Amino acid sequence: MTETKNQSVWKNFIHLIRQIRLPILLIGIAFLLNFGKAEIELLIPEKIADLTGFEFTGTGSAAVKTAVSICIMIFVLAAVEFVGVMAATYITYIAKARINRDFQAVAARKVFYLTTEEAEARDPKEFISRITTDTGFVSDFLIDLLVMEIPRLYFLVSTLIKVSRMGNGMLLLGFVLVVPVIVLGSFWSGHVTYKSQTRLQNAIARLTARLAEKVEHAEIIKAYNRTEDEIADGEIFIDEMRAAQKKTTLATAFNQLVANVLFVVPTLIIMTAGALQLIAGDISTPQFVAYYGLGATYQKYIAEHLTLWVLAKKAQGATRRISGILMLKEDRGGERQTAGSGDLTFENVSFSIGGKKILSDVSFTVKNGSKFAIVGGSGAGKSTILNLLEQFYRPEQGRITLGGVDIRDFEIGSYRSLFSYLPQNAPGFDGTVRDFLCYGSGTPHSDEELKELLREVDMTESVEAMGGLDFEVGPGASKLSGGQRQRLAVARMLLTGAGTVLADEATSALDFEGSRRIASLIDKYAAGKTRIIVAHDLSTVQDADMILVLNKGRVDGMGTHAELKETCPAYRRLLTAGEEETA
Repeated sequence: MTETKNQSVWKNFIHLIRQIRLPILLIGIAFLLNFGKAEIELLIPEKIADLTGFEFTGTGSAAVKTAVSICIMIFVLAAVEFVGVMAATYITYIAKARINRDFQAVAARKVFYLTTEEAEARDPKEFISRITTDTGFVSDFLIDLLVMEIPRLYFLVSTLIKVSRMGNGMLLLGFVLVVPVIVLGSFWSGHVTYKSQTRLQNAIARLTARLAEKVEHAEIIKAYNRTEDEIADGEIFIDEMRAAQKKTTLATAFNQLVANVLFVVPTLIIMTAGALQLIAGDISTPQFVAYYGLGATYQKYIAEHLTLWVLAKKAQGATRRISGILMLKEDRGGERQTAGSGDLTFENVSFSIGGKKILSDVSFTVKNGSKFAIVGGSGAGKSTILNLLEQFYRPEQGRITLGGVDIRDFEIGSYRSLFSYLPQNAPGFDGTVRDFLCYGSGTPHSDEELKELLREVDMTESVEAMGGLDFEVGPGASKLSGGQRQRLAVARMLLTGAGTVLADEATSALDFEGSRRIASLIDKYAAGKTRIIVAHDLSTVQDADMILVLNKGRVDGMGTHAELKETCPAYRRLLTAGEEETA
């Protein structure tokens, strides 16, 4: 079972790599530099060994001149190695940064394309850890594997060949005995690292999500005097992360201990094997010097497999978590391009969230170019109808058609471009007032055009007092009041100029006079277009061509204002409640 699971992880790892563009040139240069470094490290011990074989008879002798030449060569090789290592390190860093950026782009793109159902089933804040931290683990392993591993293997194999050519089996045995010691230590260390890192990353993700949620709504916590309670609650998550950090620290200390052991033990094995053969006279001094010089680098390269294995285990856990996101369902739709507007029809549509029925067997038709209103009490399913129209969700039964074609057959981007959408609470993003207004319009707009819209929504004075169109509205448009956000959101919706307007309680944050003015403004700008309006204030939709009355997810009535007053008790109750609120 574990083997199958690991195979699946590495299969996902390969799939993840195929989704990015590797910086082949940078990787190739860094690879060649590391390969050259390995070649130099093979050559230097032999040159040093050559120095021990000379008998110097005078300062001008041929032996002295040869020795000086060898020393110069060793110095040049060491200098070239130093420069090469510096260059390889820099180029490797650049390549890794590009790979990490591409991995982050893949993960972020997937998150933005998730269906609303998939996104809402998870805390979106936990995606941050996957995009920022886990992608780094995968990049670290990949760059080490591509740039450094083959030069390491080349050195190790070449060293074994050189030692075997010395004609002494004991020397070769010393090198061979080093391998299982380091491999076993690396395997054990990697296993410990994988478990501790997985635990820590999960704890960090949960703590990040918890803190972000609480800080975002700090005013509610303070208003209800829950500060100390939330602190105590947060300490549970902090303690969880501290426990995970403690285990990670222990794992790090363990890895350092293993690294030290993997340095000392192989060194002792290599030195002992060589010294015994030198004492016995089975090898010469130059052979011992070359053997020991190769052995020092040999055991270092094998010890670096500890790092590779640790990186592999970190990447294994990270790949599993990233793949968990990449395998989620995307909000893509079909392939058919929309030909334009037409009648929108719900045919026996039912929909549930979390096992709770929201809509039950809902059927109606919105005629192209008409004003269609949706009214009902809280929780009746009004906003859900707009969400289904925008394909944020899909019906579990029935279907929705545009011009007789199931909307699921349309390419999602071209389909959504048919709508100007105003959701509840009028959300916004960090940026300027101009950015807020132009978001999603797809075409540039002059300042005069924007200022005209601001006059229409009674926001001219407010925006000028803020500092004009370049005023920074803050994260989530937090520097704007609810009413200001709603007015600007109405202007943004009208600016898109799409053929169908979807307005979800567009005047809920406005007073009575403001509601009437904004409702008239929408009618003015969207005259002749299809308007589907969810309304809390029924006085703004009494002129609608058709009004749909919802009650607990079912259609309770449908008709004009005059018809519903006569035939629909639920509509009369809504009218009475609205008149009482106005009074």
